[in-house]
Amino acid sequence: MQNSRSRVIAEVAIFAALAVVFDWLTLFKMPQGGAVTLSLVPILFVAYRHGVKAGMVTGLIVGVVTFILNPYYLNPLQVFFDYFFAYTLVGLGGLFTSQLKYALRRNTTKQAMVLVSLGAVLGGFGRFFGSFLAGGFFYGAFAPKGQNPWLYSLIYNAAYVVPQILLTVIVLIVLLRVQPKMFK
Repeated sequence: MQNSRSRVIAEVAIFAALAVVFDWLTLFKMPQGGAVTLSLVPILFVAYRHGVKAGMVTGLIVGVVTFILNPYYLNPLQVFFDYFFAYTLVGLGGLFTSQLKYALRRNTTKQAMVLVSLGAVLGGFGRFFGSFLAGGFFYGAFAPKGQNPWLYSLIYNAAYVVPQILLTVIVLIVLLRVQPKMFK
């Protein structure tokens, strides 16, 4: 039991660090913040292996470390939504853990790919939701004159989070096809 718990803690730490590194390796960066990265992959990987709680803890650690290393601070609530809340919600992809493990035991690769994709979309939507709230509440000044700040936040955040989700799904499916045992 203790060995298993230690293993989960070690994996959370390692994959959180990997997610922070991936967050720095941007494929596309938005002008007012946000980028297309592979940072969701390690968080979701932990969530698939160990469930929602471990995934959310990994996401929270990533959010905290990302804020420490590259802070953008307007007020405490903005920091909460943009960093802590958004990254923590990525761990919700772990809601599909038991079904994924069952599909892998039965060698139903297509079902496993669907579940990995659903988890990535759910976790990515969590990331989007946190950023959307921060944008609507705090970044309205960036919206074009006369545009609703919530519509601006929706469009702005979707412009980078949707491609990030698609990239995450592709990478996770490739990993699943190449090495399904990693997800068990």
